[in-house]
Amino acid sequence: MRQYLGSAVLRSKVAEFWRLDRPVAAICHGPLVLARTQDPVTGRSVLHGRRTTCLPKYLERSAYLLTAWRLGRYYRTYPAYVQDEIQAALASPSDFERGPRTLAARGTATDHRPAFTVEDANYLSSRWPGDAYLFTERFLTLLEKTTRT
Repeated sequence: MRQYLGSAVLRSKVAEFWRLDRPVAAICHGPLVLARTQDPVTGRSVLHGRRTTCLPKYLERSAYLLTAWRLGRYYRTYPAYVQDEIQAALASPSDFERGPRTLAARGTATDHRPAFTVEDANYLSSRWPGDAYLFTERFLTLLEKTTRT
């Protein structure tokens, strides 16, 4: 994951694509790529001025604390928590939406109640794999809206 999240080539491609104003979606650690991608015009993150979610600190910390005895720092990809880095890239900390607390409840193909996404214009984000069904459904809707216009 570090190679992906730290790739300057990827950030360059993301910046080019972001400027096309097409649908973009990111889940879990994925919004870190966007937070680290600078808009060449403003010099700020492409997420600056957008609302988003990502892997919340409480979920990342819980995974680490529950597995550290066996996996060491496996769930601590970076010194900063994903949520902290994302919030630092936003125009305001209130642009980050954590969503409801959940440790085990996952959305399913037929029950989206435990799932959470944030949609801001052409950008969609979600917290973790437990949101994947709703995330996919909402992204497909976003893509369909874009192709109709």
